[in-house]
Amino acid sequence: MSKLKNNYRHQKEFKAARIDIRATPTEKAQLQVKAKASGMSLGEYLITTGLNRKMTKVTKAIDKSLYLELCRQGNNLNRLAGIHNTQTASGKDFKLHPTDRAMLEKIYSLLRQILDQLQGRKVN
Repeated sequence: MSKLKNNYRHQKEFKAARIDIRATPTEKAQLQVKAKASGMSLGEYLITTGLNRKMTKVTKAIDKSLYLELCRQGNNLNRLAGIHNTQTASGKDFKLHPTDRAMLEKIYSLLRQILDQLQGRKVN
């Protein structure tokens, strides 16, 4: 029997049916370890794997101050790029030593990789 409950995850089907299963203590422990590693409760893990649903990669939460610092550094690099583009477009000469340019490009690339990896992580 399915019910809809108001304000329950945007009108998704309410989970009212219970399923009891038997497992050895070893099997239960193994399932709990896998569920914890995937960031899910045991019930969520069993439903997700049992229905062949795609497992989303769950990663540990990160420190909010680290996330904010990465964002600030990315913003700083974007400002430098904006200054460069504005001066270049207006015909002004923007001089940046090739070594500094290479270093900035490398930093920007690393920041992009880190932020891409952090997408989907919960920020504490």
